[in-house]
Amino acid sequence: MAARPERLPVSVHTLYADLADRAWRGDFLEIAEAGGTPYRRTEKGRSYWYWQPPTINGSRPSARYLGPDSPETRQRMGEREALAGARKDRIGMVRALRAAGLPVPDGLTGRVVAALAGAGAFRLRAVLVGSTAFQCYGPMLGFRVSGALTRTGDLDIAQFHPVSIAVGDELDGDFLTVLRRADPRFEAILSAADTRRSWRYAIRAGTQETFSVELLAPLRGPERPGGLTRLKAMRSDARLLRFLDFLLYREVEAVMLAGPGIPVRVPAPERFALHKVLLSDLRADGAASRAKARKDLGQATALLHVLAQDRPYELEEAWEELLDRGPAWRKRALEAVRALPADVRNALPIRDEG
Repeated sequence: MAARPERLPVSVHTLYADLADRAWRGDFLEIAEAGGTPYRRTEKGRSYWYWQPPTINGSRPSARYLGPDSPETRQRMGEREALAGARKDRIGMVRALRAAGLPVPDGLTGRVVAALAGAGAFRLRAVLVGSTAFQCYGPMLGFRVSGALTRTGDLDIAQFHPVSIAVGDELDGDFLTVLRRADPRFEAILSAADTRRSWRYAIRAGTQETFSVELLAPLRGPERPGGLTRLKAMRSDARLLRFLDFLLYREVEAVMLAGPGIPVRVPAPERFALHKVLLSDLRADGAASRAKARKDLGQATALLHVLAQDRPYELEEAWEELLDRGPAWRKRALEAVRALPADVRNALPIRDEG
């Protein structure tokens, strides 16, 4: 029997909801860069105001000139002080949530996601998928799980191809440039199918990859030569994957517990859980694949324990949609769900008959 997730105190759950609301209400880049303090310098009997930004990643930026002492300058300074105060409050909220034992990203993942958020990726409806997204579900739904289920050495981000065209906007910089704002060691990994294109980006130590970012898009219909598509809004190519459209449909807003709280989009939790069940059945060959399959089932099981109690109608709706997507989807889903622990299957508002 799988260990049941530990329920969070209501106060912690509420604090996360408040942080998420604040994170999505404002401009992330504005808040992220809002720290610092004003100071006045007097020259030849006149006063001038400057703003000293905070030290970031060990680097102390140069002071910024605000203007001569005047009502207009003081108003601008007041606006900056209000933003700095909001940033400080949000950092304090993140610190409190971390202290409650909630999963947090490692430093590099936090910097990469912050760079993507600052460049507009989540505003353009890109979606975090994989274990990085799973980190957001505990505080969102009010539970805590083993840290082993949340750890990851990579980052997956996905977007619907039609959305990438329809938004009519693009990242502030091509995808590799944005990643290099987080760490200049990132390099594009050329596709084996087409060496002019890249959908993976990695940091290497010698011949070993220590961290990677993959850009993905749903594959619907027949397989495409090369298995790639261009995501205009992300300014990069992406790998096409089957079953991903189910995962990305009706994505939700969340916040990652790094910095002042990073606003991100993640799949709806019921879709994430059922998609993980499907993936676990697809991973069959090799020790690494089997380990990923166990992790997929572990994440799905933790979510399904909670969703069956708290969101049974949403879970049932997602399951029925999965079965209605066609014979291949139905066969795969009915086979995959049998791998879940019996207590989880029995607690679900769905059944695997058919």
